[in-house]
Amino acid sequence: MPLHFTQSCPTCGRRLEIPTRLLGQTVACQHCLAEFHSHSDDDTNPPWTDPTAALLARVDAALQRSQPKASVN
Repeated sequence: MPLHFTQSCPTCGRRLEIPTRLLGQTVACQHCLAEFHSHSDDDTNPPWTDPTAALLARVDAALQRSQPKASVN
């Protein structure tokens, strides 16, 4: 999953990078301090369907499988 998504502030119009964990929550603009409800501007490709996120998840799983398991003696 991407670490952030971009959204325009509805008050000042600046593009903000918002952590994905705050999607759907109330956030404040860093520039004008206006509070607004966070959402993805790009409805056709929301952050949770990013194809790179699926690839990174597969890479993480492969790395975990490749690590030797500790033996208990």
